[in-house]
Amino acid sequence: MRPIFRIGVLFLVLGIASGLIFKFYSRSGSEAGSGSSLDAGALVSRPAPDLPSAAGSPGAVGSSGDSVTAGDPPTGASTNGASLSQSEQRKLAIISEILSSKNDNDPRYDTELRDFSPEAKRAMVRRYADTRPEKRNERGTYVFVIGREIKDAADVAFLKSVLNEKPCLSLENCDRAPESGSGEEEHLGAINETTANYPQLVAIRALKHRMDEMIEAGQESAPLFSVLLQTIRESKSSSNPRVVEEATRILKEMKRD
Repeated sequence: MRPIFRIGVLFLVLGIASGLIFKFYSRSGSEAGSGSSLDAGALVSRPAPDLPSAAGSPGAVGSSGDSVTAGDPPTGASTNGASLSQSEQRKLAIISEILSSKNDNDPRYDTELRDFSPEAKRAMVRRYADTRPEKRNERGTYVFVIGREIKDAADVAFLKSVLNEKPCLSLENCDRAPESGSGEEEHLGAINETTANYPQLVAIRALKHRMDEMIEAGQESAPLFSVLLQTIRESKSSSNPRVVEEATRILKEMKRD
């Protein structure tokens, strides 16, 4: 392959990857605050289990907001969302439509995919678990939609489970590291590594974004804030180097390391 053509291909892929990342935490002015956009340099994972109900589950934040525990969510249930209201089923259908169209700039992200009920979030978590690990953008989309509306322990538990996933070793097969490739593959290595860690970086940035919101609102003493901070701190022990790197950077930036 001629060098000039190789460079052209590289810039094309860089553009595509940058577009995917820009979608997250820069969808609107309200979400584009400090630390809300992803750095172009990470993405990966494996299926996450189902979550407990946000209301009435152990450690969930109730109306009094007394206690929060980001525990390990249990497995279970189907993904059809049949018990949801028509409005919530429509939202899930829209997500499927967007993923099928591969349109990361679909305006419905902002106009219709908001204010999900705890039941709808659990349905999305089950969809996440049923999505092949190699489908990084699809999995990252579910993390984004849930992560931009962190309201209780169940939301944090899901993001924590994403951060605890084993690294995705290859976009072809998350369980196997790629064989040594050609010069072109080496050029695209950084892009692939970013894509492979996509769900994890979206998850950890969602945690930080929520912390930033709570700091701005003077809610640092709230139980949920402590759980968010603890989850990021625990991520420094992740088996995924990119998660460790991001957690370390965030804690240093927030002066909480």
